Amino acid sequence: MRRVVLVLADGLRPDAITPSRMPSLDALGNAYTLALHAATVRPSTTVSALTSLATGLSPDTHGFTVPGLGFLRRLTQLRPVARELGRAGHVTHIVAPEVNAMERSIAAALVGAAGVASLTCRGRCAVDVAAAAIEAAKSQTRGVLFVYLNDCDRAGHEHGWMSDPYLAAAETIDAAIGRLSELVDDSLFIVTADHGGGGVTANDHHEPHAANDQIPLVLAGPAVTRRHQLTRAVSILDLPPTLLWWFGLEVPPSYEGRVLAEAFVPVADPAEAAA
Repeated sequence: MRRVVLVLADGLRPDAITPSRMPSLDALGNAYTLALHAATVRPSTTVSALTSLATGLSPDTHGFTVPGLGFLRRLTQLRPVARELGRAGHVTHIVAPEVNAMERSIAAALVGAAGVASLTCRGRCAVDVAAAAIEAAKSQTRGVLFVYLNDCDRAGHEHGWMSDPYLAAAETIDAAIGRLSELVDDSLFIVTADHGGGGVTANDHHEPHAANDQIPLVLAGPAVTRRHQLTRAVSILDLPPTLLWWFGLEVPPSYEGRVLAEAFVPVADPAEAAA
């Protein structure tokens, strides 16, 4: 089985992760590989970061920083991760919360152009999304299952980052991660975020600031080094090449990140440990 479960907790700050508040994620970081200095791109917005995660390119290169369909033509000229994986028979499926009809149509067009096989929108809170992802995982034994959880981002914009409602949202996300962690034993399981928040403005995250830029990054699973910390600077741009490398595929020279090979058990073929 060669499957990646990539959980993206929108707006989750690393300093919100404590043993008492987020025991599931904290335990994963302690048991497997934890990046101590992971950062997103600038501007630190969801659109910019998710596009970088999808294409392996920084916002200065891909140019997609505001929501909409204007990126579709440009996307066809790039080499998105999902499309590269799809050519090798590894499908990508996204599970996300419910959105309105217009948002869903835009999302469906964009993910389709990026090579994503399917998009499922289910529930409003992280626990509901996790339940839908567990169901999807039963029939997806290979490829990438991308799970998008936005509880912290919603609470941060409404009440402020690190406010009581925000921290309560972090606890909800941890409950979802606890449920999803049953997939750790037979997957490469990655938890990260697209940005932090509250660095300059309490209810936002787009300004340059360490609290906005820093993100959590935990890698777990049979192929991942146990009780290990990545002490060098790591970028969200490092995930696209790492995914392709883990599946044994060529990394496009246009990708701007580097493979996080030090997070994995040394083997001649990186996919051997996941087989």
